[in-house]
Amino acid sequence: MKALGKKVWVIPDGYIPSEGSMSIPGHECLCIVNTGDVDAKVKLTVFFEDRDPLESDYFVVRAKRTIHAWLNRPELIGNLVIPREVPYSLVVESDQNIVVQMSRLDTRLGNMALLSVIGFPVE
Repeated sequence: MKALGKKVWVIPDGYIPSEGSMSIPGHECLCIVNTGDVDAKVKLTVFFEDRDPLESDYFVVRAKRTIHAWLNRPELIGNLVIPREVPYSLVVESDQNIVVQMSRLDTRLGNMALLSVIGFPVE
């Protein structure tokens, strides 16, 4: 299969919710699929309203594989620490074509709310 997707993706609405009161913690999850034959080297840049951007180290999404990386687990996203309960926007850059989706599980109100959005692909 050929490498589907784009090399740059933008997700304008990020917000890692607090833990909440349920057994499953509130989180955001970055879902990336690499359909190509070459491992993808991926880097994240986080933009905030009131502070300088943060950048991750590179991490790998293996060829013909997918990852589902919780954004509150730095070891899964190039050692990037994204603060909870702070609005942000995310740019995902790769050296190979990939497809990017993000989902949020919010458990703060005693029940679960799930949001899932596809990133905006950039030419």
